[in-house]
Amino acid sequence: MDILITVGIFPPDIGGPASFVPKIAKYLINKGHNVKIICLSDKEHLTYKDDINVIRINRSSPIIFRWLKTIVKIYSNSKKSDLIFVNGLGTETTIANLFIRKKVIRKIVGDPVWERVYNKNLIDESFDDFQENNHGLSISLQKMIRNWSINKSNLIITPSQHLKNFIDKIGFDKNIFVINNGVNIEQHNKVVLENNIIQLLVVSRLVSQKNIDLIIKAVKVMENENIILNIVGDGSEINNLKLLVKKYELDKKINFIGKIENTKLNEYLKNADIFIQASNYEGLPHSILEAMNFEIPILSTDVGGCSVLLNKGERGYIIPMPVSEVEISEGIRKIINNKNEAKSKARLAKNYLNQEHNFNTNAEIYDEKIKEVVKSQ
Repeated sequence: MDILITVGIFPPDIGGPASFVPKIAKYLINKGHNVKIICLSDKEHLTYKDDINVIRINRSSPIIFRWLKTIVKIYSNSKKSDLIFVNGLGTETTIANLFIRKKVIRKIVGDPVWERVYNKNLIDESFDDFQENNHGLSISLQKMIRNWSINKSNLIITPSQHLKNFIDKIGFDKNIFVINNGVNIEQHNKVVLENNIIQLLVVSRLVSQKNIDLIIKAVKVMENENIILNIVGDGSEINNLKLLVKKYELDKKINFIGKIENTKLNEYLKNADIFIQASNYEGLPHSILEAMNFEIPILSTDVGGCSVLLNKGERGYIIPMPVSEVEISEGIRKIINNKNEAKSKARLAKNYLNQEHNFNTNAEIYDEKIKEVVKSQ
């Protein structure tokens, strides 16, 4: 079977789709499918060496040119495909598919309209409030295009019930299926919270909805304590965040790691004592799943799919909303001062991960759904 996967971010980018797509592509290839990927990429990574078939489009090109090029690439590369699996570039794929009429499975991990306008500081509404509230012409038009594009899919897959409810509310009248995000379960024999210096870890795109600035401010609140913060990832807020670190004179406390390979990321996960996710919204973040895999105590907001992972604080520690540096710093201190409890929660999280978020188990469901959609009339 020939499958075209479209996605907005791909390694060495950091983010959920960039974690998921390479793994599912390799799984499907091992199952005997032919897989091709179209993604956006930074200019310096256009010649990045991939071990699968990847077509990269410069994301910094002028928007109209980039859109046209993306649509043409999707059109030309999907002619012989049995199915398009959309993990990003949804509107561009829908326009291209008007001419080729291929079956489409779309994975929804959030709302790109909410994320776009929130990160541009055009709104300050939560994910759910944004769906219910009325907005001006520009945002309303973007919502309408989003809904039109989603409704052109044959099957929608979400990683959480919360996102399934979101798709239900926009009027999608075909099949919606929830498949948990997953990781390759491994035993790491990791020791946490035993060193003199506690290592905090953030793995994230650096955009405003992730509240990385508040994590930095929390480190400022705790600047006299033995902690180090490593920030893995890149994004539009990187320069502002570096200026904030400089302003607070935290250069010796905070390290910007940038985009790194998974093998290098594993080294940071092995050394981390606390994993922090302070976002205003998450679908079901791969980054937390990876941290759970390494049995790292989790400090996270209770938003979107995170609420299922945390289970009211049974498997991690909750940052109350709205997020503040005080609440983050108090959460860090609580973990440090309750080491045995934190380790116990991390073990519970690993057990839950093994039961519900095993990648190979969930990938088999994707393979089944792909075959069902292709065979359907």
